[in-house]
Amino acid sequence: MPVPIPCRACHGGHYQPESPGSFHCGSCGSPATESTFRLQSDERLIVHAGVLQILTVPEGHQVITPDRRCHAPHLGASLTLALRLNRTHPVFRQTEDIQTAESLLAALDADERGPWVLSPAQLGVLTRAMDVRNALLPSASRRHPDFDAEIRAAHTRSRHPRAT
Repeated sequence: MPVPIPCRACHGGHYQPESPGSFHCGSCGSPATESTFRLQSDERLIVHAGVLQILTVPEGHQVITPDRRCHAPHLGASLTLALRLNRTHPVFRQTEDIQTAESLLAALDADERGPWVLSPAQLGVLTRAMDVRNALLPSASRRHPDFDAEIRAAHTRSRHPRAT
């Protein structure tokens, strides 16, 4: 869960983005840059709902932040199709993968805006579901190619966490 960063000057406001890597307090206007904040190795700065926040990211996990409200339903459709197909054709070979896909689908339904901190297992299930959707519905899979590429890149990074 992201945690808003209180202003270091007035302690009452929160930082908002001004330009890439630059922020200001919404209450007093005090400036800050990314280098102002000391982060642990498992923490990342994110802007969520217009407020700078710290997000804890366990090793191997990846942060996906959709920039459109349609991205969660797009991924959810892939998961739904794969889960339905799994009843007759083995899309997911392990019970854990089915459970991961179902819980990820519920998480996407509950939080369309993100950011999502996805585990390597979740990213693996998601890319497998995207592969199924690409094979069965190629036109639907081309709707958000940049976002799909971001998911695939995150999956690759999650398998090689030292490369991030």
